[in-house]
Amino acid sequence: MDDMWSKGAWDDLRPSFPDDSNGSRMLITSRLSNVVSEISDPHPLRPLSPEESWELLKLKIFQEKECPHELLEVGKQIARNCKGLPLAIGAIAGLLHRTCGESKDMWNRIADSVSSRVVNDPETQCKKILELSYNHLPDHLKACLLYFGAFPKDKDIPVWRLQWLWIAEGFVHKLECKSSEDLAEDYLMDLIGRSLVMVAKRKSNGKVKACRVHDVMRDLCIVRAKEDNFLQSVSADDEPYSSFNGLSCDLPLELFITSNERTYMDYRLSFYVNRKHFVVSRPSGPSVRSLLFFATPDQYPRCPYNVSFIPTNYRRLRVLDLESINMGEYLEFGMEHLVDLRYLAVCGDIDSIPSSLSNLEHLESLIVKSLKSNVKLPETIWNMQKLRHLCISKCATFDWGWTEDEIPTMGSLPSLVSLSLLCFTCWEVIDGLKMRFPNLQKLRCIVLKPRDIYEGFSSFPAFESQCKLESLNISYYGKVLNAGELKFPSSIKKLTLSNFRLPWSHISVIGRLHHLEVLKLVSEAFEGSSWTMEEGEFLNLKYLKLDTLNIVHWEAISEHLPRLQQLIVRKCEQLEEIPFDFVSISTLVKIEVQQCGISLEESVRRIEEEEIEGLKIFINNSYSST
Repeated sequence: MDDMWSKGAWDDLRPSFPDDSNGSRMLITSRLSNVVSEISDPHPLRPLSPEESWELLKLKIFQEKECPHELLEVGKQIARNCKGLPLAIGAIAGLLHRTCGESKDMWNRIADSVSSRVVNDPETQCKKILELSYNHLPDHLKACLLYFGAFPKDKDIPVWRLQWLWIAEGFVHKLECKSSEDLAEDYLMDLIGRSLVMVAKRKSNGKVKACRVHDVMRDLCIVRAKEDNFLQSVSADDEPYSSFNGLSCDLPLELFITSNERTYMDYRLSFYVNRKHFVVSRPSGPSVRSLLFFATPDQYPRCPYNVSFIPTNYRRLRVLDLESINMGEYLEFGMEHLVDLRYLAVCGDIDSIPSSLSNLEHLESLIVKSLKSNVKLPETIWNMQKLRHLCISKCATFDWGWTEDEIPTMGSLPSLVSLSLLCFTCWEVIDGLKMRFPNLQKLRCIVLKPRDIYEGFSSFPAFESQCKLESLNISYYGKVLNAGELKFPSSIKKLTLSNFRLPWSHISVIGRLHHLEVLKLVSEAFEGSSWTMEEGEFLNLKYLKLDTLNIVHWEAISEHLPRLQQLIVRKCEQLEEIPFDFVSISTLVKIEVQQCGISLEESVRRIEEEEIEGLKIFINNSYSST
């Protein structure tokens, strides 16, 4: 249990953990000595020694290489002045590596700067060193880093969300040779490389899925952002919200104090307060360009609230994120007047998007978290020519409304690169996917097979025409009649299939996708007891996941998956074994098994006994242990 701030949290959780006297241990960390001393005898963590500090600094900068002789003395001086704090050492290492290279003059300048910031208090020392790293950032990265102050403490931030926000804010410079999203990813990796941002989760392809900053770094971001009028982070402890503390959130809205309305003059606002308190206070900001709302936990997270004051109180918004508050059934409360919006995230009992939303002609990212099962998109959405990302949490349906003669003149979204979660039948789309979304790179969809299939009509969409598509996630409700109908674009790098119920003989269609790196077969994507792999297929596959399949026998050798790095098998209860020859796959670093049978677990144990260097085995929640 990491970073505990009160003994009360432990008191609440302690009864849930049985004392089975089986050697289990619990580790609790806290910065507050009085908290841990009330729980058990504390073990104070000592700072790193000067020698350990230098070893860590040297490792982060030079990895396996030797430090140049002329940098040894100044490097050890810098390490000593970090006072044994790993966070500070990491930040300074990132600064030296990214900014100074192997220039002795630059290293001496950093050493002088660190020396001038030496204090006795460890946390203050750490903040001063982090501030030094911040001061050496280029301006565009300073803005990106300060933006982390907008997010609540200890929150994992999805990378896609962060990047879309950075782009909407104008932090990401435009280049002809690279997309804004790729450039935003470069910015993030630069901050990670400087040890200012931490990786929280990784994707199946190894890229960063979620990130966060250390609490000390976040505090620095909040302070600097406020000083520079870049961003104000408003919490429940700030006025007017502190006046609500102690009042039950069960009280009717009209009983709350409403005289504390406040006008903010900041450029960006981030709220982390109770939903009801936010609505009652009706904050405003005539100069505010970005408004992000994060709700503190309460008993009624799905209770709808009237947020119609926002378009009136914030007329110049470029970014509006209300994903944490249910705005009810309708989006039509003046949102269409926020004509400068680039990024919009909303939540509610939404079953349709109003046609007036197309007035937001500059909108680039639209995120709708619907509490209903289906969301109908308006015909006017085809007017939103700058829309790059459309993310609907539930099934999104279009009024395709065309005949074969209308296809050449129908509207399209030429800028759209990611779309989720689209729901359609093969009959609806015909060949229209390519024409409607000519530059789509990422698609998550549900495909429904029509009730009646006419002769010569395919039961599977013509995805092969989406020549720029790299990531495709399909849930298919129907049955593909023959392997010839199953076609995917050769550009695909990541493919997720579920509910197809295909025979294993059809899998060669997928195996011949030469750029495929990630394959997830989920929920009866394939059916049948035996999968016999063929040579010359899956030559570049790095990640394979088999989840909830009725496969029994898997016949394969290492040459069938020559570049495989990760193998995940989950809920394949009948699968007898993982091919033992996979121990010969030199790139394999992980095998993970979850909720599978005893026979499969034993086969993985045999692989584990080979003690292959670099290969990690995880067996979680297998039925044999229950």
